[in-house]
Amino acid sequence: MRPLADNEKIVLCLHGGSYVMGGPSSHREVLGKMTECSKLRSFIIDYRLAPKHPFPAQLHDAFIAFQYLVKQGFKSHNIVLAGDSAGGHLCVDLVLLLRHIAKTTLRQMTPAGVILLSPLPGMHMHGASLHKNAVYDYLWPTPIEWPTSPIRLFYKPGQKYDDEYRKEICDPLLTPVLGDLSEFPPTIIQSGSSEILIDDIRELYVKLKLDNPEHGWIQWEEYPEMVHVFHRFLNRPESEAAFESLANFVASL
Repeated sequence: MRPLADNEKIVLCLHGGSYVMGGPSSHREVLGKMTECSKLRSFIIDYRLAPKHPFPAQLHDAFIAFQYLVKQGFKSHNIVLAGDSAGGHLCVDLVLLLRHIAKTTLRQMTPAGVILLSPLPGMHMHGASLHKNAVYDYLWPTPIEWPTSPIRLFYKPGQKYDDEYRKEICDPLLTPVLGDLSEFPPTIIQSGSSEILIDDIRELYVKLKLDNPEHGWIQWEEYPEMVHVFHRFLNRPESEAAFESLANFVASL
């Protein structure tokens, strides 16, 4: 996949699925709609899944995909990152990794922007909405104490959930809100008020705003009574409005 014009923008899509399921085929409709609205080509990768491939395999695959696009001729500042749920978490991780590499190599690696659809905020979550909104959302808050919890399958599957494990999942690459989110590219977050992750998503947005006070390009849109990644319900007016907003965001980059 090579650029069709010198400054062509492209969307690098990272799908959701709690890091344990999903792929290009399961997200074809949502990403197709994003491509249609943004008028940009999309590149979605089939990254490795847990528990067979635990963290950081997914981040490695995302970084390789970004580098592949650069090698094909796309400029890093023309690559838009987009992800839903766990894919949103992976987008944030990728920005942090690219920022670190740029500082150590003095290379320009900042993406054009970031689109986060109901992003998984991190491994260490504590918002009241995890239980308060469980009666509305189709997601169910699997207790992290369970060995089959998606978090436990993603990070060191089979390891005992003890004080050391709880400490490790507070690492910024696992729970970005506990790290430094400065120098972030333009970002839009969209979420539903009735999803179980909403409290922790709000915390992520506040952290992004605090760490980037000089920039007004951190946006957040909360859609009333909508559930996790409501964008999948393509015929809903809220979904249509969200995609229209994403198109405006991409056009502004």
